[in-house]
Amino acid sequence: MSVVYSPVLWNKFKKKYDLFLWVSIAVYFTVFILLNSVLFPQLILVTVLIRGFGLLAIILLHIILMIGPLCRLQPKFLPMLYNRRHLGVTMFFITSVHAILSLIWFHSGGNVHPLVSLFAGNTHYDSLRFFPFQTLGFAAYLILMVMAFTSHDFWLNFLSPRIWKALHMMVYLAYGLIIMHVLLGVIQLEDSPVIFCMLITGLAAVAAVHIISGYKEWKFDSRKHLPDKNNWVYVCLVSEIQESHAKMAVVNNERVAIFKYGNRLSAVYNVCKHQNGPLGEGKIVDGCIICPWHGYQYQPVDGCAPAPFTEKLATYNLKVEGHAIYINTKAMPEGTAVEPIILSEQIRSPLSGFFIGWNDNNPASIIKFVSRSIIGIIALSLIIAVGFTVKQKHIALSSFDYKNLKIVRGQLIEYPFPAIRTLTGKDASGRLTIKTYPLINNAKFGADGLVDSIRKRYNTNNYTAEINGAFIIRNKVTAMELTYGALSIKILNKNNGLPTGQLRKLCDTAIFGEIIDPKCYLGAMNPGEGKPHRSCAILCISGGIMPMLAFKDIHGQSQYAVLLGRHGEKINAQVIKFVAEPVKITGTLFRYDNWYVFYTDPAKEVYSLFQ
Repeated sequence: MSVVYSPVLWNKFKKKYDLFLWVSIAVYFTVFILLNSVLFPQLILVTVLIRGFGLLAIILLHIILMIGPLCRLQPKFLPMLYNRRHLGVTMFFITSVHAILSLIWFHSGGNVHPLVSLFAGNTHYDSLRFFPFQTLGFAAYLILMVMAFTSHDFWLNFLSPRIWKALHMMVYLAYGLIIMHVLLGVIQLEDSPVIFCMLITGLAAVAAVHIISGYKEWKFDSRKHLPDKNNWVYVCLVSEIQESHAKMAVVNNERVAIFKYGNRLSAVYNVCKHQNGPLGEGKIVDGCIICPWHGYQYQPVDGCAPAPFTEKLATYNLKVEGHAIYINTKAMPEGTAVEPIILSEQIRSPLSGFFIGWNDNNPASIIKFVSRSIIGIIALSLIIAVGFTVKQKHIALSSFDYKNLKIVRGQLIEYPFPAIRTLTGKDASGRLTIKTYPLINNAKFGADGLVDSIRKRYNTNNYTAEINGAFIIRNKVTAMELTYGALSIKILNKNNGLPTGQLRKLCDTAIFGEIIDPKCYLGAMNPGEGKPHRSCAILCISGGIMPMLAFKDIHGQSQYAVLLGRHGEKINAQVIKFVAEPVKITGTLFRYDNWYVFYTDPAKEVYSLFQ
């Protein structure tokens, strides 16, 4: 407890606790990954893992927050509290996987540091709807990190139980930040009432058990007896105290535990020195008071922990008049021995259920209760995982086959966007049919620089270019990634046989849609749209990937238009603030092969619709 710090020894119950915890986690991930694989085979594994670890972290956090109040309402839950520290550290590691994967997946590979992208990518700090939810999650993660790193008893002793407890109460701030992180993030994208209701139900459950437990504690503390002129306060009748248990009383606004053991009565300060556990809810076993939270021991006569430990509690004087017990309000110095009150007759100790973590022979009724409760929690967690999975809406029919590179030969162009034009045959009128694949560099960078450097050395209007890259496909709309950068492009010494591409003006119009980065949206990420993807899309477009407008035509079909300035210039920097938001854009619409190109003035003709 206090003399030295050595590696924590796992007793039999702790080993069972942790084994059951990790087996349950393995079962959860098996179900979650298999279900996502069956329902959404197009999902990239990283996305599944990010969502799976995030959902599990939220489930575990709800369990952790509810264990304490549940134990105050029903002591049979105490076995779940005994090793809650391991549950909390496990939750932190699971949160870490979610956080690290998210930071790497959405914020690395661009032209700024991932942490800069995290905080500066989405700058709508003045908007609730578009508030950068990922910063809320990061703040919560820092709190959980501090709590995990200070979970060892060294920090408990170094900081003092009061400060340590106050520090760990920040879990409620972290919980609030996580709730907002989810509400302003994935729920805004998926907009499923089922997912929303699951989150709100969890929040309501946490609030309910805390309110009920808090009301119970408040009701007890409000029942005070006034001391007489000699500072004696009535506690209860001797018969009201169960053998080897305690009755708590409020003395000078502090709780005191009065224990009856055999034919004796002793009183000590109610708060355990370890983590402020309620000793009055414990039991005397083998002559020592056992804290119900973690099994710490104190001698009832002097409040001292058994040697070699050094913790001490304040003790109190008692007296019995008739069958009534009274306590003196003046606390004795910690560790002061006070002669116990000897009752007139010795009472045999009846067997009563009480959980002690380090005891191998705990009551079967308690273990059975906890086992059933845990099975119910696991079943509920799997139901939540299944409910979340089946209610995902924004999973596109897309793919990014980066493992199986394809070779495409044709005409390499730089304007109106870097692309490879290929001859696919002739139409019914005998005209050449050409399919154009926009080219995107690896990571989160555009291909303009690579294509420009090659076109300065070769006449790619005539010579055939060979592209070895990965197809990015969404609903048969295809772009290509230059997976190996400049090494993905080879110029062949033969004519490509293709005419020069032409921009064909369609109309001046106004279009409602969403500005996207084509690499992620078309399939490199899935989902690659909406608010959760905003920071990543900003990183891609600021790295040179051509911005596109995703919109619906009059038939409700998805269409895409590359965005350029009124004079054909790149406008990446100017549209950054509108990315992944509903927008209205006015301009001139052109057709280039199988793509639309939209000329507009971002300063005058692009309007955000979220306000």
